[in-house]
Amino acid sequence: MSNNDEQKKPAAAPKKKKPAGSPTSKRPAKPAKADNPPKKKKKKTEAVLHHSPEGHTGGKQETTDLWHLSVERIREASERERKKINSSNQQFLYFLLKLFLVLMILGSAIMFLTWKVLENYEKSTPNGAMTAYVHLLQADNYDKIYENSTVIFTQFNEKEPYIEYLKSIYEGVDLKKAVFSKKAYSNDTFLYYDMIVDKQRISTLELIYNEEAKQWNVRTVIDARNFYIEVFGDAQVYVNGIRLNENYITERNVSSDAYSNLFDLNQAPLVTRYHIDNLVGVPTVTTQDDTKYSIVKDALADRFYIGDQPNGAMEEIMRTRIRDTAMTYAKYISEDTRFSDLQQYLYRRTDYYKAISSFVNRYFSTHDSYRFDNMHISDLISYGEDVGFTGTISFDYVVTIEGEKSQTYSNTYQMTFLNVNGKWLCSNLVIANQTQPEAKTETE
Repeated sequence: MSNNDEQKKPAAAPKKKKPAGSPTSKRPAKPAKADNPPKKKKKKTEAVLHHSPEGHTGGKQETTDLWHLSVERIREASERERKKINSSNQQFLYFLLKLFLVLMILGSAIMFLTWKVLENYEKSTPNGAMTAYVHLLQADNYDKIYENSTVIFTQFNEKEPYIEYLKSIYEGVDLKKAVFSKKAYSNDTFLYYDMIVDKQRISTLELIYNEEAKQWNVRTVIDARNFYIEVFGDAQVYVNGIRLNENYITERNVSSDAYSNLFDLNQAPLVTRYHIDNLVGVPTVTTQDDTKYSIVKDALADRFYIGDQPNGAMEEIMRTRIRDTAMTYAKYISEDTRFSDLQQYLYRRTDYYKAISSFVNRYFSTHDSYRFDNMHISDLISYGEDVGFTGTISFDYVVTIEGEKSQTYSNTYQMTFLNVNGKWLCSNLVIANQTQPEAKTETE
């Protein structure tokens, strides 16, 4: 080895003395790289705690404060997250609630529209309309039934009596068994069906098609009352406030039924005859001027007469003739006068005259005397000053027996007169009311 090589060798480091008993070992030193300088080690950043004069107490307090601060921040963050979650949940629940309400409303609307479509379809057929009518009866929905009876149909009845009449027909009937049988007299405008339950006819239904609503309207045919109204002159007729139009006129210029017992009907006054049906009771009949026209109901038949209201001298003639004829008639049937006395007041060419001329008294008891009490004349109607008139008289006919006991007969007569050759003669007399006699002593 040359001297230069020896000079290049580094000087050996002095050996450290090891304590006795330590093993000796040699670790060769790593040669430093000439090109790459040795890397500097990074210093770890450490938190430097400033020591207070009291020692380490201040450091612990600061650590505790930092811990509390961290916990508080974590808690605030958790609270914010919780509120955020709650808000999201509430929004979701609110969305579900709105969705539920929308679906419920939509479903209800669809069900309602479906029901209306089915209902209208049902009513567009006669059988469906009658079935719907039965459903209303089963539900006791009489208000709706009455309301429907005023559509298309002319309803002359007041609501309460009409409903009571329907209840008298349908209550207690098993309407689930109802079947319908078409009647032969149905036509293109009106259909008529019998409602049958257990092979028994319960009622007749009338149907008319409502073009505007495209459905059939149904009502029960009222079998109770049908009325004729005879008008002498040009009076306008109202029934329960509803004016009758020409559709209710059945005949014009016909002899009045008030004179139907004449042998020669050509002598009777001419009238216009109206007809109304489906009435549950006696209607209220009026005119456009009740001070000008009189309205009188027939004492026995479902018929009204409308004519001029008498006044002045004509009224006095009518009252006198009614009173004299009624008193003579009462005396004749109680055998207090003869038929010849009554004849002067009667028109002989009538069925009434034929009947009264053969009358045999079996009603009034034997008595000694008689008198008239409580006489009242009403319901005067004129068919023209030279034609005829009708009036009503009521009175008590009191007979005395042996001067001690008396019997009272209360009577009401409706009388019709005809002008025959200038004389007012009674063509008909009907007993509107006659009560059983009331007996009492004259000293009472």
